[in-house]
Amino acid sequence: MSTSMHVCYRCGLCRPPREPFLTCPNCSCLNDPERGEYETCKKCGTELPPRQLPEPIHCLLIDRVCAKPCRQGTQEPKNGVIDKCVYHTPALST
Repeated sequence: MSTSMHVCYRCGLCRPPREPFLTCPNCSCLNDPERGEYETCKKCGTELPPRQLPEPIHCLLIDRVCAKPCRQGTQEPKNGVIDKCVYHTPALST
């Protein structure tokens, strides 16, 4: 096991929530958007409904905008020092 790997099995607040599965309107098959199954159904090929991505927030822990925020991004750092986050996802600029 790598020492740089972030492993925590306590509350899960440090990780971004998983994206919900997309249900095919035609055959009711569940498609996992995190595996790239977000455009067409893997079973019948029907176009899937649009993804519901979380709203980007300004993370207080790392002082950056995060596109897939965890549940700790709204809390001030405990020691007052801006830290780095292993789950940081940069927001796409529009």
